[in-house]
Amino acid sequence: MSAQDYREAMSLLAVPVCVVTTRHDGQDWGLTTSTVTGVSLDPPLVSVSVARSASCHGALSRAPEFVINVLGDHQRHLATRFSTRDIDRFAGGEVSTLPGTELPVVTDASALYRCTRQEVVAVGDHDLLIGELTDTRLRTAARPLAWYRRAFHHLEPYD
Repeated sequence: MSAQDYREAMSLLAVPVCVVTTRHDGQDWGLTTSTVTGVSLDPPLVSVSVARSASCHGALSRAPEFVINVLGDHQRHLATRFSTRDIDRFAGGEVSTLPGTELPVVTDASALYRCTRQEVVAVGDHDLLIGELTDTRLRTAARPLAWYRRAFHHLEPYD
């Protein structure tokens, strides 16, 4: 299968848009991803796929903790910012620190999943970060942001 055929096939999967953040060696790091997946209920594990070519791959794969920030429909600009290279992704004031930690978080995210890194698994040209959920902060009234057919979409709840 060609890379283009693979991209086209994957574009038909509607997925949540998240920003993964961490603090490593005194610096904040983060990137936009649509590859967050629940892995295990006991213990509660999630995975995030990070390209080895990503500018924050090293920090994310070595940091002991990371946060998955599930974006709401009103945060498309953050999804774009955290996927843009060679800019200060944390500029703009929409990022704060998770209380009691040094971990950067998207202040108004739909959900926050604090994770302790358990394992990094090499898969193709990416690494899967496996993290154990240690804390969650949920805003159930928020409208989620989704990625489908290479564009942002919002989801409407069913009645």
